[in-house]
Amino acid sequence: MHNIKWIREHPEEFDAGLKKRGIPAEVASAEQILLGDKEKRALQNELQRLQQASNQLAKEIGALKSKGEDATAQLEESKQLKARLQEAEAALKALPTLEGEGADFLAETLASLPNLPAPEVPFGKDENDNVELRRWGTPPTFSFPPKQHFDLGEALGLMNFEQTAKLSGSRFVTLHGPLARLERALAAFMLDMHTREFGYTEVSPPLLVREDALFGTGQLPKFKEDMFLVAKSIPASAEGPSRLEHTHYLISTAEISLTNLVREQILEEEQLPLRFTALTPCFRSEAGAAGKDTRGMLRQHQFYKVELVSITTPEASEEEHERMTSIAETVLQRLGLPYRVMLLCSQDRR
Repeated sequence: MHNIKWIREHPEEFDAGLKKRGIPAEVASAEQILLGDKEKRALQNELQRLQQASNQLAKEIGALKSKGEDATAQLEESKQLKARLQEAEAALKALPTLEGEGADFLAETLASLPNLPAPEVPFGKDENDNVELRRWGTPPTFSFPPKQHFDLGEALGLMNFEQTAKLSGSRFVTLHGPLARLERALAAFMLDMHTREFGYTEVSPPLLVREDALFGTGQLPKFKEDMFLVAKSIPASAEGPSRLEHTHYLISTAEISLTNLVREQILEEEQLPLRFTALTPCFRSEAGAAGKDTRGMLRQHQFYKVELVSITTPEASEEEHERMTSIAETVLQRLGLPYRVMLLCSQDRR
């Protein structure tokens, strides 16, 4: 979420970043956000002032009554204060919302906006505007038309899509024999490399997290449609009929669990960087992928992934990011897989 204090101090830079990201000014701008912030803070200050006055008046009324003195005037003033308090509370609740009643306009706006692009990020609207930074290896060529991975997997009896669909529906696969062992071996290879050579701490984190954890890492509100929400059945009781209670989400990436390991903590700079790695299944509904990659192991609802997360200072973040990129490249190089490192443009939505 964007820092409102930073926006107050850098409104032009904020607007320029949103423009580069393709966010129209009528959707969000520093002026719009700061006006809403000013109105909200004014109402909050007025509410606090009225509450303090009401509390002080209550003490005066109590003191007068304990002495047997008349408190009629103070009681009338207290009545008026309570009415003004109710008006201030109603005005605060009536501030503009993004998604109806109860949605805080500022919080929703700031949470829904993308990060501002770094200065070196090229302006562009799609993958055609991305910039290649470097490449390694040469993609193999074949003297015959190569088959798709899913055709090979099914022909060799290593992938089963049809029977798995009967179990779980589309976008799931079952791996068998050598391919299942290969998946396990690749995960072990990466975890061992990250922990033994690059100083990462292996973690086995929860797969179910609360909603606020997803806001902490930016999955919500942007990727809400791609998340799987877990429903808990609450039986009927004297308090009401049976119902479904939604309290947890399945993680779409281990980044969520790993990053939240330091949530609401104050870390000393000497402790940093903290480096975590984890192998977890990841769950994604792929709501925006209708008709895309309908066959094969791409865009699956469930897949395994080895995650890297580093917690460091803002000043060291760029260097740490380059270190993580280098580690990912090392994995590909040791596996002999050619690759390109791309700098994504400002509006590439992947």
